Amino acid sequence: MSKLICDVDSLIHMHVNYYIINKNKNLKMAKIEKDFLERKNPTKRDFKAKPFMPRKPIPDLGHDKLDGERFYTQDFMQKEWDSIWTKTWQLACREADLKYEGSFITHEIGKESFLIVKGNDGKVRAFYNVCQHRGNKLCQIEEGELDIFSCPFHGWKWNNDGSLNSVFAPELYKQFENGVPAEELGLPEVKLDSWGGWLWLNMDDKSIPLKEWLGEYGEHLESYNFEKWELIDYQTFEWNGNWKHAVDAFNESYHFTALHPDMIEFGEGHDIPIELSGPHSRMINFNDTVSEVVEDQNSFTPLRETMMGDRIKGGMEKIDEDYSGSAKDLHLHYIEKRRSEEDDIEYYKDMNDEQLIHQYHYFFFPSAVFTNKPEAANVFRYRPHATDPNKCYYDFFILLNNPEGKEFPPRPEHKIYRGNGPELYEEAFRGTFPPVFCNVLAQDGSNMETMQWGNKSDSFKGGILCEQEIRLRHFHQTIDKFIEMTKK
Repeated sequence: MSKLICDVDSLIHMHVNYYIINKNKNLKMAKIEKDFLERKNPTKRDFKAKPFMPRKPIPDLGHDKLDGERFYTQDFMQKEWDSIWTKTWQLACREADLKYEGSFITHEIGKESFLIVKGNDGKVRAFYNVCQHRGNKLCQIEEGELDIFSCPFHGWKWNNDGSLNSVFAPELYKQFENGVPAEELGLPEVKLDSWGGWLWLNMDDKSIPLKEWLGEYGEHLESYNFEKWELIDYQTFEWNGNWKHAVDAFNESYHFTALHPDMIEFGEGHDIPIELSGPHSRMINFNDTVSEVVEDQNSFTPLRETMMGDRIKGGMEKIDEDYSGSAKDLHLHYIEKRRSEEDDIEYYKDMNDEQLIHQYHYFFFPSAVFTNKPEAANVFRYRPHATDPNKCYYDFFILLNNPEGKEFPPRPEHKIYRGNGPELYEEAFRGTFPPVFCNVLAQDGSNMETMQWGNKSDSFKGGILCEQEIRLRHFHQTIDKFIEMTKK
């Protein structure tokens, strides 16, 4: 086993150490946590996903400022490419999208393009999407079905198992007088694995197995049975900011009050439980409640009436007419209701009480987020621009739980959107995402450009992070550790 693999393995298994560093026994508790822990009739059985509450201590990772140069220099961008993007597992596409022999998808990460294809032998493989003749991009469409891939430049051809099919006019090559070296000219293969109904790729042949990389958090999320979920929309946004700004923005909820004031009217993100495990992290966002920073905790405003309805099997219903409690306590009513329905809606049985209504937000280093409720989930994927550290791609997937395997209409065409504003996101999702959340994405997107600008200022002395931003500190320290490991 290489030195780098050993070091990565040690990062994966450093979960326990995080929580013995902080010896503070007088842990603070948000009001919603107290209400949750004191609720009636908690479910007392074991679940795959460990609950967040009571919260664990936030580890002490120091208080160093976060330097701005890591967000905009070409030098740091290259270090990330050499140490992180080429060494870690990357979420690529849904397995279900490769239904037939010859089905393929192309996927780009930074400067590389990949061809993921189900061969005529039924096996799914991933290759570098590069013609071995002159280096042209071999397949130049996003998806389809093909037995043979033909380079549009000179017509060299490859089979869908990556083997060379033919070279146009081989008699013109003195190198091939003794025959075309077909094995040497096959498409270079990339390591591929599956988990949760997703295909993941890794450019490092010597990397640890995917399931080991995902660690205990992968086991937690198995409670959602993502293999049975249906992808109903997938869109990409090019943002004018470094990819790490995008990761940072979605890995903390401390910004909700200032940037997303609507969000705190029907949820709590002000002071939440956060946990770290190896290079990964997770947090919980509380749904169907009212943030403790909001004065009106009780009434059902029009916004709350709309956003706090009862979501059942992918459909939104009105708040129960027989519910007479406060808006802030609605989540407790829903938890009790969900648990009473688990004999009819069987996937509830696999979920702990927190999961039944609240948002479990998992980040897998360096670029994938799963944020889930029982009936619906969003997956975020962050990708670096090929050449410019001032740009990135934010991929947004919307999935519905579909245990019965029912047919859905064809999903909208995948596009790359540039620009910003709520209308851009409403156009992108065409009714598959609520307008309130489209506005939230517009707020996050506009913030990318101003963050990128400000981090370049000579007046900026480095980011100051609070405990609620511990995932950011952990994320950037993990980046630094990978860069250090590659140097050795």
